[in-house]
Amino acid sequence: MVEARLPAAEPARLDALDGLRGFAILAVVLFHAMFLDVSLLGAARPAPTDVYPTLALLGWCGVDVFFVLSGFLITGILLRSKGAPGYFRNFYARRALRIFPLYYLVVGLLLFVLDRPATTGAEKASYLLYYQNVRYALVGEGTFDMARLITWSLAIEEQFYLVWPTVVWLCSRRALAGVCIAVVGGALGLRLWLLDGGLHTTHFLTPCRLDTLAVGALLALRSPPPRWLGVALAWLGGGGLLAVARATGNPFPESIPMQRWGLLAALALAIGLLTLARQPGLVAAVCRFGPLRALGQVSYCVYLVHYLVVEQVAHGVQALPDGAKQAVAAALPPQAIAALLGLCCLCGSWLIAAISWRLVEAPILRLKRFFPSGG
Repeated sequence: MVEARLPAAEPARLDALDGLRGFAILAVVLFHAMFLDVSLLGAARPAPTDVYPTLALLGWCGVDVFFVLSGFLITGILLRSKGAPGYFRNFYARRALRIFPLYYLVVGLLLFVLDRPATTGAEKASYLLYYQNVRYALVGEGTFDMARLITWSLAIEEQFYLVWPTVVWLCSRRALAGVCIAVVGGALGLRLWLLDGGLHTTHFLTPCRLDTLAVGALLALRSPPPRWLGVALAWLGGGGLLAVARATGNPFPESIPMQRWGLLAALALAIGLLTLARQPGLVAAVCRFGPLRALGQVSYCVYLVHYLVVEQVAHGVQALPDGAKQAVAAALPPQAIAALLGLCCLCGSWLIAAISWRLVEAPILRLKRFFPSGG
């Protein structure tokens, strides 16, 4: 279950936030599963304007949902712990127990064990020290490997964790709200300024993505916005993403229009969904759906391993007998095949994550009892 800092009238632990995290990771997995080529089965590619490809290719916005949730949850934890003994020690110990074991296990496999594209010493250092996002933005991706590339968002969160506890410690609630508003404006302005200056990789840079984390933090300081505002922002954000994708023909976050306007729409969508998940209604009910909550609980591992699973699904499809491929291509339309491949990627990632949770993560997380977060 997810911890959150909420007003007294609202429970401090919301089941629906696990489900919202489940939705976010589902969107990300289906997005990367679209990189699978349905022609491997002899089927025609689905048209970019078809419903499923259009929605799945915007699944990268799940990362923005994660960012807003992180800002919300981490700020809540820090506010509850403020003034308690061991404020910094307990926070960083709990974060280390949650993040480091699985991260370094997977990254270690990617860098030193599995048969992956070779890396330089400088590239390895960037992964081990959590600054690969800066390297991607300013130097380039080096040896391209999507299974490693996806860790850029984890680097942003780690860099946020380094600074934010001190900010919360030093600021009153009112001052902290002002800091959040200033950070949101600064991040948006910096992103546009850098794009105009010719830097077209702003989506990797932490200062350019702090708007999502700061908005989440601001939501932790306030009572939930009115439900009508959550509905409006969710529709505005989702509609904005679709509009930018349709107008430009490019749904990917690397495109300049998506960095300029799509990230703002993704932020609105994330705010809307978090607002609705915190209040009675359809979104909260869906987010409390047991399987979606279970997926959210293991979403960290799913994120780390899902692209490896995408690759294995591609190898498995290629290895199918020609007769089986022809039968699938004849029986299902291209959209359905793409969705089926996405489901295979999700199930494979979920299975690995469930095993990891029981054998690796849950035993390590029991050590958190030695580092109480405050109450």
